[in-house]
Amino acid sequence: MAPIPPSAPIPALARFPAEVVEAYQRYRASGDAGAVEAVVIAAAVDYRPSGSGAPMVVEDQTRLVEDLAYDSVAVAELVFFLEDLFDLTITNEDIVGVRTISDLRACVLRNLAGKARNT
Repeated sequence: MAPIPPSAPIPALARFPAEVVEAYQRYRASGDAGAVEAVVIAAAVDYRPSGSGAPMVVEDQTRLVEDLAYDSVAVAELVFFLEDLFDLTITNEDIVGVRTISDLRACVLRNLAGKARNT
């Protein structure tokens, strides 16, 4: 992947904090898996249903449905966002096993690794 110049705006991340944008740029420049994890966590917090009273801080074991009040529509929106951002495809079969933040990160990383192998 070609690095994005630091000054180039990333429309999909416009509402995210600077450190999330920097993590995404780090991923684009070097393939840093830790950077992907930071973006996935920020997206999960940002896309949680409004008015859910869900915690702002999430950990690996934080559950999307039970703890962050996600429903099927919110999960779909989050997945679409991640697919667009990372230019990948996440299948329904991939999503069925996603219960926690850790599962979501692993799913995205697995799909990115598969994409890299296929290019």
